[in-house]
Amino acid sequence: MNSRPQQNYCNDFGANMGLGRLLLKGIAVSVVGVIGALFVLHEDSNAHADVLIDRPPADVWKVISNGAAYPDWNPFITRVDGDFREGATIRITLGTGPESMVFKPTVLLVHPEQDLCWRGSVWIRGVFDGTHCIHLTAVAEGTHLEQTESFSGLLVGRLTNDVTKETQRKFQAMNAALNQRAETKTP
Repeated sequence: MNSRPQQNYCNDFGANMGLGRLLLKGIAVSVVGVIGALFVLHEDSNAHADVLIDRPPADVWKVISNGAAYPDWNPFITRVDGDFREGATIRITLGTGPESMVFKPTVLLVHPEQDLCWRGSVWIRGVFDGTHCIHLTAVAEGTHLEQTESFSGLLVGRLTNDVTKETQRKFQAMNAALNQRAETKTP
């Protein structure tokens, strides 16, 4: 009599193992499906905006390199904590109020009066990353300023096209405010 209940126990255990394997296979197929969908929908994207400022690059650089003054004039990057120094981690706030977002990017490049670049990530690197660059070029009329953001990572693609378009609009607003600040501020 003792062998019969043990046999049922073994059969129940085997049935549970089969169910566990089936569940594990289902999870694996789902994960592969999600990753496959991300690869199909993946497409690195870029935002770009430029402006001509009637001031020399040295004057424009004074405005963009002074992160502490961003709250005074910048409608997009409303706060910068830290120094624009290569390798430094800075804290950037985009927007104001409950809609604001905080990033902690790493400064990649600082060439005074020419280039300022940083790279940040949402969550962890490789999921949704952005490399932001501001490039200044001296021209006869003053300074040609170009802002770019290159988005990369698993979540970037057709699903984030709205983010790219919104970033481009925010760049245009920032460029207009920067233009006004640089042209009206005495060096």
